[in-house]
Amino acid sequence: MASLPAQAVDLSLKTIRVGNLSRAYFSERNAVGEAQPLIVALHASGSSGSLMARATGLTEIAEAAGYMIVYPNGTGLAIDARTWNSGGCCGYAQMHKVDDVAFLRALIDKLVKDGLADPQRIYLVGVSNGGMMAYRMAAEAPELFKAVAVVSAVLDVPPESVKAAMPLLHIHGSDDPFIPFLGGIGKQEVSQLPRLSVARSIEAFVKADGASARPTVNDIPDTANDGTTIRQYTYASKSDPQAVVLYEVKGGGHAWPGGVVPIVNGGKSSQNLDASRTVINFFNAHGGGRQNEQVDDNLPPGATPLPAPPATPASPLPTKPPVPAAPAPTRPGMKGLAPG
Repeated sequence: MASLPAQAVDLSLKTIRVGNLSRAYFSERNAVGEAQPLIVALHASGSSGSLMARATGLTEIAEAAGYMIVYPNGTGLAIDARTWNSGGCCGYAQMHKVDDVAFLRALIDKLVKDGLADPQRIYLVGVSNGGMMAYRMAAEAPELFKAVAVVSAVLDVPPESVKAAMPLLHIHGSDDPFIPFLGGIGKQEVSQLPRLSVARSIEAFVKADGASARPTVNDIPDTANDGTTIRQYTYASKSDPQAVVLYEVKGGGHAWPGGVVPIVNGGKSSQNLDASRTVINFFNAHGGGRQNEQVDDNLPPGATPLPAPPATPASPLPTKPPVPAAPAPTRPGMKGLAPG
């Protein structure tokens, strides 16, 4: 196993009361100063905020780019096995109808009132069940965010609930065994419940953003020699050349590409894409970080920082008929980026 980023273990645990629940989140910044752009990062099921920070190395990259970043915890019976109520998933949070939308609203409100977060520059990223929760927030609380990014996740609320424009970045493995790229039931999905396809999920945002249904395409070769390649689809609108950006990790599994802790039974975690830097670059392109500055150092060979260069138009991704998401129990997984 690769060594974990040193700074990530310095996160401090804080709490906030929301309704009848005491909710927790991890953050490094304590002193009140100039309000910074804020990233809210949502962990996978069977994980926690601190474990997500360690597994992705996102903290160091985000803070170097001028962001404040917080890692909220979902709910559950085990300290390091939390879930989010993203609509039809997952585990404890979904079964107990935990109002995670209210929690994230309250957390953002607190950080803004404390003078830490710039209310005009708030961003959201999630992985797996956390990515599903990010999708739900984009649908139900779009006024809060400048842009949203999801990794290894799909919409877990009805696509028609997406009504407001929202810049979206989506990263997903073509061979994801838990949340299949083309939708349906994943071969490692113990609940045997179907999911929407990636294409059906992003289509809702392409429409809401007024973007072209025909993306441009940029290919990133397998320079890491790990059996994966990257195909980047960029859907542009009249006002935003990166209204929706999809990275299909061909040969990749249920993973945070470039992360240091793999997901058990998740398949290949590509090293041809650094998901953390890709997320930060996308947020930078939508008003975040230190303006006119991109964190494009150490990108994998062949990769280009957003926006992508012009490329040949491609047809929209193939889809399977959309299927409704349904409740799924928490799946056991390796601590860090657990499945779901």
